[in-house]
Amino acid sequence: MFKYRKKECIMLFFVIIMGLLFAGCQAEENEIDTDLNEEVEEQPSYFKAEGIFVGQIDSNSVEIEEAGNIETFGLESEVDVSEIKKGSKVSYTYESKEERPIIKTIEVINGEEPEIIQGEGRYTGRIDRRSVEIEIAGEYMAFTVNDPMLIDELIEGSLIAFSYKDNERRPVLLSVEVLELPVEDENGEPLEIEAEGIYIGQIDSQSVEIARNRAFALGDIVNIEDIADGSLVAFSYTETAERPILEYLDAVETMPEGEVLAGTLVGQIDSHSVEIEYEQAFIIGEGVSVDEIESGSVIHFIYKEGPARPVLISIFEP
Repeated sequence: MFKYRKKECIMLFFVIIMGLLFAGCQAEENEIDTDLNEEVEEQPSYFKAEGIFVGQIDSNSVEIEEAGNIETFGLESEVDVSEIKKGSKVSYTYESKEERPIIKTIEVINGEEPEIIQGEGRYTGRIDRRSVEIEIAGEYMAFTVNDPMLIDELIEGSLIAFSYKDNERRPVLLSVEVLELPVEDENGEPLEIEAEGIYIGQIDSQSVEIARNRAFALGDIVNIEDIADGSLVAFSYTETAERPILEYLDAVETMPEGEVLAGTLVGQIDSHSVEIEYEQAFIIGEGVSVDEIESGSVIHFIYKEGPARPVLISIFEP
């Protein structure tokens, strides 16, 4: 009797232990399943598809035709669709979200490369973070900028040579080269220009005359083939921060009157520039004194372009 009860107790104890072990394993398994489900839920769902690019709705969304249905997609911040033309076949990956799917990558399938076009104009400034405006022959044209480094240090008013590709929305800027810096600084004030010359003397109480030898860049319409070195020439120019650009140059027999200047063509420096010796009148700026400077002295001076003639900011003998 005692042996039977002892055996029964052992069996009961064994059943209890096995039950506890099974319950613990089941709980651990449930915990693992829960963790796995949480991990699965945290992983975004990515899909790859192909379709026809319908067009850009705004800066953050596009439409793509899939199997006859037009779907709207958001764009990841780094995704650029500016060079994708309407009607292009595209391959893309997107993340499925409740509000709308978000495109992570997109590329044209068998797309033809747009022709690279060269241009020249004056940079007028940014329109927004991804676009700029350039004045070309009196007309203003907007360009998309994919690489912000192209315009980071570009000064408004600079004459630039650039290349771009045509695009359905707006052309895309590819490269920029500064040809001339503007005559004005960032605040719209005339740039200060340093120069050297021979002090001729005072014209009146408000102006002086200075003789200069100066290099000029040749403008597009200026031709010097028929002008011999040493010829008396009449000319006009536009001031820039790098060097002045000749707008007009012609050989003359007598000194002209009016707004054009006159001087002697010293000679051609290279295929794009010449040197001219001439005398020029300057307005004496506020606080500038020429009382102690003798005629014929070599001088250094700083000036700004003025509405009628350049204005002396300082003048001194070296």
